Amino acid sequence: MTFIIIMAGLFMLILLDKPFQKRKSGLLFLVCYLLLISLYIINTTFMKFVSNKLLLIIAIFVVSPLFIRFLKPSQKTEQ
Repeated sequence: MTFIIIMAGLFMLILLDKPFQKRKSGLLFLVCYLLLISLYIINTTFMKFVSNKLLLIIAIFVVSPLFIRFLKPSQKTEQ
């Protein structure tokens, strides 16, 4: 389930043109997302750092701002 959430977040990140308007929030999101992917890979491949349920909660917490941004209608002004 965690893998599906991480991959859904990746596809939403690719699909959105500019997921975050401010540069610092976008960089913070990318750092958190990359840390989540690395923690998932290390946790499933090499050694267990955290439980699977905690990893799922962290994945939901990291991907949820991107999901909210994906569901929000675009606010482009037509001229």
